[in-house]
Amino acid sequence: MKKFSLISASAAAMIASPAFAQDSNWTGPYVGVQAGYGTGSSDTDVALSDTWTSESQGLRDYVTSTFADSRKPEGFNFGGQLGYNYQTAGNFVLGAEADFTILNADDSRSTGLVPTTPFPSLSYNFGNGVDAKHMFSLRARAGVAMDKTLIYASGGWAWTKAEFAATMSSNGGYDKAGSTKKTLDGFIIGGGVEHKFSDTVSARLDYAYTDQGGTSYVTGYLPGSTFVTPAYTETLRQDLDMHLIRVGLNFHF
Repeated sequence: MKKFSLISASAAAMIASPAFAQDSNWTGPYVGVQAGYGTGSSDTDVALSDTWTSESQGLRDYVTSTFADSRKPEGFNFGGQLGYNYQTAGNFVLGAEADFTILNADDSRSTGLVPTTPFPSLSYNFGNGVDAKHMFSLRARAGVAMDKTLIYASGGWAWTKAEFAATMSSNGGYDKAGSTKKTLDGFIIGGGVEHKFSDTVSARLDYAYTDQGGTSYVTGYLPGSTFVTPAYTETLRQDLDMHLIRVGLNFHF
């Protein structure tokens, strides 16, 4: 019986030993591609100045509250990344990564001519839009390796190129528009899980949230507007944040 137990233990050790021989090491550079889906939020606040101060408080309140808006840009994204990992003796993995993502996330609205509450004979059409075009980020990564699987958190800074636009027109011939193209920047945080299928190929699921701050712009009179002077000024403040879920494929060297 003792001899059988000894043989069984030896066989179990022989079967188990190849598993230890397959332990992965995450140290080294990598490059890869990624694709996924992104959703965001872009809130617009409106401030009125110049000749607007001569209008009734009711009309000003109506314009600022109706012109103010919240858009939800969303769309499929794709891009690439490169980085470097270093695995410590305790199986902690530290690294840095740079990535570039085509966002394709936009959203817009147009209210159509709607009568104002203070003056029902006066109607306004308000339009708002946002188009998040692409993003570049630099992130630090820290995680724990469990053989071929890495669970990590990430954080850093991101830069996003976006276009913001707004329009305002009335049945009385008031016709204005404003827009700006801006590279916004702000923090980016997230995390994910990555698995190696071989020493050189891994796949991952990555989540990131970024707050890109905001920008301001003013509207201007369009050709054909019957109102040109005196000057009515609308200043819009519009921000952007994004949630990104991406799957990626990395090649390790």
